[in-house]
Amino acid sequence: MDLVRPWFDAARALIPEGAVLWDAHTHTGQNDPDGVVGTAPRLIDKLQSTGHAGAVVTTSHDESGYPAANDRVLDEAQRSGGMLIPFLRVDPNLGATATTEVVRSLDSGHRGIKLHPRAEQFRLADPSVDPILRIAAERGVPVLIHAGRGIPSLGRDAADLCETIPGLRLVLAHAAISDLSWLGKAAHNVPGLYFDTAWWDITDLLALFAWVPPGRIVYASDTPYGHPALAVVLTVRAAIAGGYNRDQLTGLFGGTLQHLLTGTDGGDLGPPPGEGAIEIDPGLLRLHSNLHTATVRAFARQDATEAVSLARLGCEVPADDKHADLYAAIRSTLDHIDPAATRGIVRPLIVLTAASLTPGVPPVNAAV
Repeated sequence: MDLVRPWFDAARALIPEGAVLWDAHTHTGQNDPDGVVGTAPRLIDKLQSTGHAGAVVTTSHDESGYPAANDRVLDEAQRSGGMLIPFLRVDPNLGATATTEVVRSLDSGHRGIKLHPRAEQFRLADPSVDPILRIAAERGVPVLIHAGRGIPSLGRDAADLCETIPGLRLVLAHAAISDLSWLGKAAHNVPGLYFDTAWWDITDLLALFAWVPPGRIVYASDTPYGHPALAVVLTVRAAIAGGYNRDQLTGLFGGTLQHLLTGTDGGDLGPPPGEGAIEIDPGLLRLHSNLHTATVRAFARQDATEAVSLARLGCEVPADDKHADLYAAIRSTLDHIDPAATRGIVRPLIVLTAASLTPGVPPVNAAV
C-alpha cells in the first residue's frame, strides 16, 4: 500500500488550477559514492505520475569528473520532450579547467549551474568560485548550491556574492538549513537570493515559509534522494500553513523558477507571513515529537516500535477535539505502518510529522 499517495492527492488538490508544476532540483547518475542511483526514465516516470510538467536535472556526485556526466544530462534532457531542464555541475577546485567546462556546457545547452560545497569541499568565498558565478551572472543563468547538511556556514558568503556580482541569482538548496536561522530573516534584503524546499523536516520548512518572502522560494524534491510526491505534500502543507494565496502558490510551484530560467526575477509576491502565521497546538506538538523520533529511528534502520506506539496513543483524543479529523487521518496511516520494518516507512512517517504541525491544512479522508 502506498501510504503517501492519499496525502499527496489531498495536497495536489490545493495547488491552484492552472499552476504548472516544475521541480527545481533533481538528479540522475549512477556513480555517487553513497550508492544512490537515478536514471532519466525513472525520474520522468515519477514526474508524470505526480502531475509535474518537468524538472531541473543535474548529475549526482561523480568522482571521475563532470564533463562526460554533463554531456549525459544534456542528452537526457534533449530526449525528454522538454520535461528535463539540464544544469551542469562543476568542481571549482579545478580552476581554469572548471570555468572552461562551464562555458562549454552552457554553450552546449545547459540552462543553469549546480555547485556542491560538501561533495567538492570548497567554500563560496574561495577565489576559484568567483569566475564561475560571474559567468552565470553574465549569461543570466541561476546557480543551484547545496546548502544542507555536512557543510560549514555559507550564508554570509552567499549574501555577499549576491550583493557584489550584478545579476547573480543563487538558489540555496535544502531550505538553506545550514544558515536559515539568520539568513531566512535577512533574505528580503538580499537581491538575487532564493531557496528551494528539497528537505524533509517540516520544522525547517515552516521556518523557511515564515521568514522568507514568497517570491524567493521554489519547490524542489531532490529526487532520487527524495520523491516528488513527498516533496509536494511537505511544500504544500508548509505554504498553506503560512497563509499562501493563489498567486504565491503558483509562483512557488513553477512560476518563479520559470522566471529564473529566463534570467529574470519572479517579481514581488508579498512579504513573508511571519512567525505568527504558524499555529502551535500542544497535543499535536506532542504527537510530532514521537513521530519525529520514529522517523529518525527509521532513517537509521532501527526499530521505531516504541515511538510509533506513543504516537498512535497520542491520536486518541475526544471526539469534539477541534483537530479530531487530523488525528484520525494520522492514526489511520499509522495503523498501516510496521514500525519494526527497516525499509519503506520513512516517507509515510515524514508525511505524518508534517501533518502534525500543519493543522490548518485539510487532512486526507481518515479512511486511508
